[in-house]
Amino acid sequence: MGTYVRFSKVYDDVLAGRFANEAELRQAFVEALNGELQALEYDKYVADHVVSPAIDEVLREGRPDVRLFNFIVEVEAPQSGLSAGRSQLHRYMGDLFDRAAGRIEVLGLVTDGDRAEFWVLDRRGFRREAEGDMPRVAALAIQMFCSRKIPVVTSRDLVRIFGV
Repeated sequence: MGTYVRFSKVYDDVLAGRFANEAELRQAFVEALNGELQALEYDKYVADHVVSPAIDEVLREGRPDVRLFNFIVEVEAPQSGLSAGRSQLHRYMGDLFDRAAGRIEVLGLVTDGDRAEFWVLDRRGFRREAEGDMPRVAALAIQMFCSRKIPVVTSRDLVRIFGV
């Protein structure tokens, strides 16, 4: 397997059956997420000093879910379907939305490495923005995440930004 820098490589390895479980797929997805974010044309300071350290923290902690500020990713077992993950993602998104007293837009992605859905939660409720092959949907999700202001939701987010 190795280090992943593109969603397309993760997708190819999922289709080839190279991931034994959800933890392996999650690790590869987060590595690819970091690579994809680095390749985007947006503020490199934000990429290098805010987003990448947050991703590195997720990789070190081995957390079951990924949250980068207002962007949540739920990774399911390879090619297992999205139903259970969608329910979990909606709970995570709702909890974060409530924690911020409804003042932010929460972005969410659920994937099993093959298929993916991209969701937005705001004052109007949940809406599915995209669904389909994981590389295309995940790329759209991170482009939307990077094109918006990154909100500070928790004190941990402040630490990520200022390093204090």
